[in-house]
Amino acid sequence: MKYFNTPLKVLGVAAAFAGSTLVFAAPSMAQAPATSLGEILQKVESFSRDLSAEDQARLDQFRRDVATQEAAMTEARADLAQATARGNVLSAQFDVNAADIDAKSLQLTTEAGEFAQLVGEFNTSVGEISPEIEESLASFEYTGRLEGLAEVAESVALPSREELDRLPKAILREMIAQSEVKTFTARVTSAGSDAETLDMEVTRVGVFTVATNDGVRFIDIMDDADDGVPYLKVLSKQPTGRIRSAMASLIKADEGSTVTVPFDPNKGELFAIEGEKPTTKERIEQGGVVGAVIIVLLIIGAIFAIFKIVTLFLMGGAMRRTAKTKNAGDGNPLARVFEAYETNRNADLETLELKLDEQILRESPKIERFNDVVKVLAAVAPLLGLLGTVIGMIITFTAITNFGAGDPKLMAGGISTALMTTVLGLVAAIPLLLLHAVAASMARGNQQILDEQAAGLVAERAERGGAAA
Repeated sequence: MKYFNTPLKVLGVAAAFAGSTLVFAAPSMAQAPATSLGEILQKVESFSRDLSAEDQARLDQFRRDVATQEAAMTEARADLAQATARGNVLSAQFDVNAADIDAKSLQLTTEAGEFAQLVGEFNTSVGEISPEIEESLASFEYTGRLEGLAEVAESVALPSREELDRLPKAILREMIAQSEVKTFTARVTSAGSDAETLDMEVTRVGVFTVATNDGVRFIDIMDDADDGVPYLKVLSKQPTGRIRSAMASLIKADEGSTVTVPFDPNKGELFAIEGEKPTTKERIEQGGVVGAVIIVLLIIGAIFAIFKIVTLFLMGGAMRRTAKTKNAGDGNPLARVFEAYETNRNADLETLELKLDEQILRESPKIERFNDVVKVLAAVAPLLGLLGTVIGMIITFTAITNFGAGDPKLMAGGISTALMTTVLGLVAAIPLLLLHAVAASMARGNQQILDEQAAGLVAERAERGGAAA
């Protein structure tokens, strides 16, 4: 019984293993569970036969693929051999052609003689003159000169007389263009982010200055294109109105007339630099808040000073008329002094003098009114300019501390603030001081009229009193 049980155990383990293999390997074949060892054995044998058939099919497919790849490899080797043979033929032909070219080049050099040296000098001259012609404003009107010279210089054949004449003709055309004032149509790229290239009518002054007829916008030659070919572009910032008005006068001038025009020997670069200069408004804005305060003080001080000068002028005229008529009243300070005199005519001399001095002292503040305000504003303006200078230097040193002194543009803002506030302070102080001086002088003149007339009244009364005694 012992020997019988052992094989049964082994068979049971094998059956369990086969059953688990069937479950994991072929879930699609799952059927009703086997009820006997015989059924398990049949299922294992069936599964084994299926795997063997699948392996055999894969092996047959692999053999067929190997045959196909071997056929393709054989065809590729045949093509390689054919290409190699053709390459050898072409290489041999290349060597023959190279030898033929060398022989013909030697023959050309021998037969050319001194003419070959002339061609060499021609090519050297073309290399020297080509950059000048390429970047010349005349090349945008007289096109094709550079291409014609390059065609002759790059040719391996000996040039003809007509082809050699292209160089002196190109140089002569450039010389003539330097003395011309011409209007022509050229391709010009507009300025701005949405730049577009259009055909525009332009006026050229020699080979140095060119501007559009429409709007009088100056143009510069640019060479930053991808193909390296120079092109015309309108300056993003135009020069001042004086330069543009002079160019406009030339564009509108009649033939044969003499006009003074702006001249840029750098073909637009100087005009570009001139256009980058800040305008008066931009310079004032560089002063910042301090600069704005100075301008406000200038306006206030100028208003007070002008108002004071006008009132003193009118007051002085009225007082001079009153001095002639001796009429008392309240229309001007002198009339009020005469009124005080008439009121105290019968008083003693000392009392009369005191009453007149009292009236003059009462009129003096009206004459001097606002003069001190103008004087204070004239003194405060340069102090504010100094304050702005200190603020600008603080900004400059802060930029140096944070970014170093390698880029001057980082310090330009602080330096501009420092300088412009100083300038604005002086610009405000100088006219305010002058206006204050004028107003103070006129006030002293009016005050002197009062003093003179009051002293005259006292003297007249003293004379009458002495005569009565």
